[in-house]
Amino acid sequence: MTTLLDHEPNFAHPWAPRRLRIYAGTALFTALVFVVLTIGVSTGIVAPTFTTDVVANLIFGIPVMLLPFVILWNAPGEKRSRLDKAAELTLFYLPYTAGSQIGYELVFLIGHPFGLWAPTTDPGWKWLWWQYGLADTRYVSGNPWTFALEVVGVATGVTVFVAWTRLIRSDLTTESRIRCLWLAFAGCAILMSSTAVYFLAEVGAGFTDIGQGGFGLWFKFIGENVPFIVLPPLVLYSIYLQIDYLTRKAGRAAVVKLS
Repeated sequence: MTTLLDHEPNFAHPWAPRRLRIYAGTALFTALVFVVLTIGVSTGIVAPTFTTDVVANLIFGIPVMLLPFVILWNAPGEKRSRLDKAAELTLFYLPYTAGSQIGYELVFLIGHPFGLWAPTTDPGWKWLWWQYGLADTRYVSGNPWTFALEVVGVATGVTVFVAWTRLIRSDLTTESRIRCLWLAFAGCAILMSSTAVYFLAEVGAGFTDIGQGGFGLWFKFIGENVPFIVLPPLVLYSIYLQIDYLTRKAGRAAVVKLS
């Protein structure tokens, strides 16, 4: 049970400046690597080889995989409650997962009717998505289950992102914040379920759709997706803590108002 605290957590901006700089810096670095490689492969400066694939995934994959640990780093003199950390984890994860769904799944989804994922050795601007399709061939083989997961992922990702844009508003009322948190809870629960289907379906298939050997299996298919396996249950619990606290706060305020 969540009890009322002596201090009011900053639900809209719970992060210390140094952690926020790391979040933003990692996002910018990852985007820059994506853009540079896309331009490089499109212009022929960078060859779309397996070596390029490995090096690029290590460069942008490892920072993204380690980024969630930054949440545990307290600034000098900072004392955070469990609720403070819960708020930060929630506001960190919502754009983190939404960006993945919109950035990856949306392009795959749009590409299917236009035949963008036909086998090729010269992917051009499609390199970012093409290289992942080499590891998980379901994305480029017209697999109906993967198509369904893409539709769910994109729709839910957009919904979660919209909820996040409201949750970071300092002027959001308690009632509105509770509603947005419920929306985020539902979205994260859906994405957690679809992630389970995504992995278990391939386990049931005996990993027959996984390419690029050990690198494709352990780093791309499993490693780069570990945050989306481990974090969702923690995020759901974090959202629960906030809803519980804010609901009790709203109820207490209503009683005071009526008395």
